[in-house]
Amino acid sequence: MAEITDKTIKRLFALSGNICAFPGCGLPIVDKAGTVTGEICHITARRPGGPRYDHSLSDRDRNGFSNLILLCAHHHKVVDSEHQIYTTDTIQGMKSIHEKVAGRPERASDMVFANILLNDMNRIAVAQNTGNVAINSPGAIQAHEVHIRTSRQSVKINAPPGTIGFDQEASRYVQYLIERYNKFASANRTRASKFNYGAISKNVENNFGAPWRLLSIEEFEPVCQYLQKRIERTIIAKTNAARGERAYSSYSEFSTR
Repeated sequence: MAEITDKTIKRLFALSGNICAFPGCGLPIVDKAGTVTGEICHITARRPGGPRYDHSLSDRDRNGFSNLILLCAHHHKVVDSEHQIYTTDTIQGMKSIHEKVAGRPERASDMVFANILLNDMNRIAVAQNTGNVAINSPGAIQAHEVHIRTSRQSVKINAPPGTIGFDQEASRYVQYLIERYNKFASANRTRASKFNYGAISKNVENNFGAPWRLLSIEEFEPVCQYLQKRIERTIIAKTNAARGERAYSSYSEFSTR
């Protein structure tokens, strides 16, 4: 059976603009903290008996780009529970309009979000469990797909492999640079407005296209250089530099502590 590919979801995510495609919704598919609030939805169901199932489609077409749309969990439930109202043509139109309005070119970081969405789609969740759960362990029950009900509205996942957030040492160093910047910048007494400690992380996201923890590890050095330059531009760092004092440790120095 042809499965959904990460390249397909990468394209779908870019054209979604990271926004639920339901008209007027505006909820993110993956929020700034990396919490998955959206879902990969089949316009025509992938199995017989599902909403809007079309037996004439091949497995490849059923799991292809044209049959997929990204919706928040609430609106996914709405369109599937009221499929007589939300017909195939209606949702296809919804998808087309949304992609024209919210879509943007693909970014390298979109592959990370594609993997996150696919992982969330195939996740195994257990509610009210008091024992142990074994996954892919010898002697454990194996399954291609597991569906378990959960009362949670969203799922918080760890940064996937290949990202800055997954690498503990790289993640610690980025956090260290952010803390150094906040320490120096917040001490500026000439500031007209209250200092925002979260602004620097938002600036990184705006410059690199994703929260820093979800950026590819290849972006680690550029992110560090960006933060280092921001530190160097603070008044305190400039004052210290004039006295021969450094504002931060290098990554190699930090790692040997």
